[in-house]
Amino acid sequence: MTNPTAVVVDPYSTGVLFADYLKARGYRTLAVRSGPDLVDSLLRTYRAGDFESLTDHTGDLDALAARFAGEDVRCVLPGNESAVELADALGARLGVRGNDPATTKIRRNKYEMIERITAAGLHAAKQKLVTTEDEAGAWAAAHGRWPVVIKPLDSASTDNVHVCHSEAEVRARFQQIVHSRNLCGLPNTKALIQSYLDGLEYVVNTVSRDGRHYICDILESRKRALNGSPLIYDFYRLLPPTGEVQDQLSRYIVGVLDALEIRNGGGHAEIRMTADGPALVEIAARAMGPLDSTTTIAHGTGHDQAELIVDALTDGAKFDSLYGQTYRMDKHAMVVYLPSTVEGVLGDLPILEHLKALPSLLNYQLLPKLGGPIQRTMDLTSVLAKIYLVHADGAQVDADYAKIRELEEAYPPKVLQPA
Repeated sequence: MTNPTAVVVDPYSTGVLFADYLKARGYRTLAVRSGPDLVDSLLRTYRAGDFESLTDHTGDLDALAARFAGEDVRCVLPGNESAVELADALGARLGVRGNDPATTKIRRNKYEMIERITAAGLHAAKQKLVTTEDEAGAWAAAHGRWPVVIKPLDSASTDNVHVCHSEAEVRARFQQIVHSRNLCGLPNTKALIQSYLDGLEYVVNTVSRDGRHYICDILESRKRALNGSPLIYDFYRLLPPTGEVQDQLSRYIVGVLDALEIRNGGGHAEIRMTADGPALVEIAARAMGPLDSTTTIAHGTGHDQAELIVDALTDGAKFDSLYGQTYRMDKHAMVVYLPSTVEGVLGDLPILEHLKALPSLLNYQLLPKLGGPIQRTMDLTSVLAKIYLVHADGAQVDADYAKIRELEEAYPPKVLQPA
């Protein structure tokens, strides 16, 4: 008998982790690319040696499903946000456990997402789907409270998300959005405008099997004002599984998952703790990205969300052993983002040598290449580096984070040919 087969759609970013976990469980692994317009930052993460084959989806679902005729396909996993729609459709066609493709839209389209959870009685932002600059400006003026947020319908990583303080700014940002493509390579033809949610932001990562949900981790998610944006990533930090805030988030996320029919696989939610309680910013029906962030958090909890997703889709007994439990917090873990305030060609990043003295340093990742272009950081795709801290003592993590921000000022990037 041949081994069972797993199909990973768009095995990029965190999706590169699935192959090793699947192979360790005796699965053959096959890859599918969802379309021709995926951004280079995703495509560069592909590991060809992890898969027996790579099939390009041409838009013909029947032809794609026929490619796997005769294969013992047991699961189809979305490796990235760009994969969610096709993974739902292909999984249903092949008859494996997944989420209903008839409701994929509410998990991808941020307008439909908030409409659905609001209808379920869950707190969320006020909003409007806008197709013209005049619609955007009129809604903002009628809303009468500033700031407001305007963003694409189905992107990720704060791509083209703008906090606006005037009608003129809303109109300008609308034009910026609809004249660009999102991080999945798709053209933006509309925009979503919403009321601004105050309060601290948190991330709640989950894994589900047949409508039962397990919370993998809860993270404090801090952003800071830089380069004219208030939404530049500062850090993610693992929190204990219980506490006043965590308990509210845990109850709220179960309602969100049920309302959006995320019954199987991963969930990655961003939630603001407002004065009126938790309010969903957005949720993705996939693992948290990027991959080094999930593996860093795993050093704190003892498990990786990507591995738990594989278990939920392939091994009910392993999921059953987690269901109803809270995650462990063995160590404190933090992902710190190093932004760029300059543009040009990166000559050197001297801060990296000084990071090695930090007691909690696990690793760091330089995103651009030395000698390559850099730009002012506006989203996760344009940061200079990600720094991963893990330690048994939370005070040490705090001290090392503060030291990173001192080093950031003392050792800025050396730029050749500044823009």
